[in-house]
Amino acid sequence: MRVAFMGTDHLAAVALEEIAKSRHEVVLVITTPDRPKGRGQVVVRGEVALLAEAYRIPVLQPETVKEPSVSEVLSVIKPDIIVVVSYGEYIPRSIYESPPYKSINLHPSLLPRWRGAAPVRYALMAGDEETGVTVQYVHKKMDAGDILMQKAVKIDPDDNHGTLCDKLYPIGAGLLLDVLDGLESGTINPTPQDETKVTKAFKIGKSDLWLDWSEPADRIRNRIRALAPTPGAKTIFRGKDFKILVALISKEPLTGTCEPGMIAGISGFGPVVCCGRESLILTSLQPSGKNPQSGRDFLNGYKPEVGERFEGMKEPEIRN
Repeated sequence: MRVAFMGTDHLAAVALEEIAKSRHEVVLVITTPDRPKGRGQVVVRGEVALLAEAYRIPVLQPETVKEPSVSEVLSVIKPDIIVVVSYGEYIPRSIYESPPYKSINLHPSLLPRWRGAAPVRYALMAGDEETGVTVQYVHKKMDAGDILMQKAVKIDPDDNHGTLCDKLYPIGAGLLLDVLDGLESGTINPTPQDETKVTKAFKIGKSDLWLDWSEPADRIRNRIRALAPTPGAKTIFRGKDFKILVALISKEPLTGTCEPGMIAGISGFGPVVCCGRESLILTSLQPSGKNPQSGRDFLNGYKPEVGERFEGMKEPEIRN
């Protein structure tokens, strides 16, 4: 097939490379413009654009996919299908229905569970034991298109966002190739999504990063996993911001006073912190502006005392 590819992030880059190496021909890549990044605001070439250039694929970088140039280029190139992976913008129907095989999208969840911007993080926060990847038709409603193929992936107890994405992305890229082959051979039967089973994975906001120590330990640990290794789950200790990167549920029974956020004890792996139910051992922390450190190094450097507290958000985020 002649494929036009639309995407922006690392998942998109993994998928693009898999298609570019296949028997299918990528005739155009559409990605977002290069943006300034970092403290120096240096303009950085996007991963998808760099990869397209490495494979000598024409690249289009519109500010918005609604620019007339996008439809004009597609009408000249005439792809058989458009593959969309993490493009980050609503695609007009005039575009997604224009190719003979229409447009398909790779989504890192088992739709209709976790429609939206942060499906991998929400699967971890919810404590799901499995997630997966789905290839669906692009639809006017986000992530609501008919399902073409799915593949389930087990979530291991120690998975965080980084490790789970490392498993999902190559599997999703391979599934895209299976779908392209299946559509071309006419062996795929699209399946409508069950709207009664829809759950939403909203974009992660600043307030979502903060830990609420009054929650049960397993729920707090799931949030830590969902936000690691970046951007990191946040808390405050001695008036300074910290990120908690790894935590384990303590199996030791709590004795005496134990209020949410209070250090109830000192283990060989890090501080033992009280939660709304049970407690957590913090085994990897990152002080603001510094490198991550082990829980043991935190103990040696800060010498926390039993009774000291990890606090929640400084000021609640105001959402419009």
